[in-house]
Amino acid sequence: MNKKGVTLIEGLIIAGIIGLMGTLAAIALNSARERARDAKRLADITRVQAALELYFNEANSYPILDTATALGQSGTACLSTGGFAPSCDAIKATVFMKQVPSTPASGLNNLIVCGDVTNAYCYQGGADKYKIQFELENDNPESGLKKGINCATESKVTAGACG
Repeated sequence: MNKKGVTLIEGLIIAGIIGLMGTLAAIALNSARERARDAKRLADITRVQAALELYFNEANSYPILDTATALGQSGTACLSTGGFAPSCDAIKATVFMKQVPSTPASGLNNLIVCGDVTNAYCYQGGADKYKIQFELENDNPESGLKKGINCATESKVTAGACG
């Protein structure tokens, strides 16, 4: 007897395979999103470091902020010869970074707090040095950075909290 169609067992096996493939695709997509957010964070830090070096070359100092301050927020949205400012719109002087980035907050664990801002790039600087704390969602073996808190200074980017 030749029956056309799928038996119950065959249908369950097919449904299980499709479900497994869907689950694996969702996991891969989530992982890719995490890596993309971390790549943006590292690119942001590199851009901020470059702007700070331009500032240093012009002012012979880094912007001085004695307490850790969240970058890309209302008071630190722009970097010009006057230091960090809320906006570059009215600034006639040299602008080094028209829009200081803020971190993509998705996926972070609230490990970094600047004032009342969580999940931020926290900048603290003196005349000849600065530090920026930032958080990553995953280890980054290529750059030697770890999941969690990392530190950028005028000379390097390292895993772990700034000293």
